[in-house]
Amino acid sequence: VSHDHSAALSSFVSLTKGYKAGGFNLGAVPPGRRDFDEEQLWSIEAGIKSSLADDALKLNASLFYSRRDDQQVRTSFQLIAGDPASFVFFTDNAAKGRTLGAEAELRWLVSESWELYANLGLLYADFDEFIAPQGDLGGRDQAHAPRYTLAAGAVYRNARGFFARLDATARDAFYFDVSHDQKSQAYELLNARIGYERDSWSVQLWARNLLDENYAVRGFYFGNEPPDFPNMLYTRLGDPRQAGVTIEKRFD
Repeated sequence: VSHDHSAALSSFVSLTKGYKAGGFNLGAVPPGRRDFDEEQLWSIEAGIKSSLADDALKLNASLFYSRRDDQQVRTSFQLIAGDPASFVFFTDNAAKGRTLGAEAELRWLVSESWELYANLGLLYADFDEFIAPQGDLGGRDQAHAPRYTLAAGAVYRNARGFFARLDATARDAFYFDVSHDQKSQAYELLNARIGYERDSWSVQLWARNLLDENYAVRGFYFGNEPPDFPNMLYTRLGDPRQAGVTIEKRFD
């Protein structure tokens, strides 16, 4: 349901229900985890969309809540302590899971040449009930669910064809998996680009992760190193600093 309060403001509310089919895991899995059940979802969302100051300022915001029954969870587990060959991935079911959050987007056209923007996301996602192979995870945060995400930046563009852009992003710490309690670190990234475009061609110099931030995006916790095979955290890092030049030519 949506409603236009004026030419500059509208609001909406939605209620949805969804399903995800069940199935079975291939290969070796923990006892009782061969099959996984259908997931069911109820979700409600409400928000506003606005355009202010003669369309120079745009603000969108929303609140959402979702409830999952028999939530499907992709996880990993080491079947035999000290045997890295027994490390497996499988889909499991949490009896209940919930997600509560808010999102906001702000875009400001400062002038014909300058634009500023900011996006904010707040998230609280946990398991109401989840008996995993390693124990009771009821009340724990879900994996890869940071409490906040943030993006902000500035864009410059003039009539002569020169342009520049600076983007900053930030992400809170999060659990790597439901099979262990290891977490990432909160991190911030900076991206930039500058260039020139004319008619059907453009050239730009760009850099991603400009400050060469060291950050982990995945993490696995298991015994892999002889002779005692102690459980250790192994992480996959995000991309390091990258820089390049891109030249484009468009043909009609």
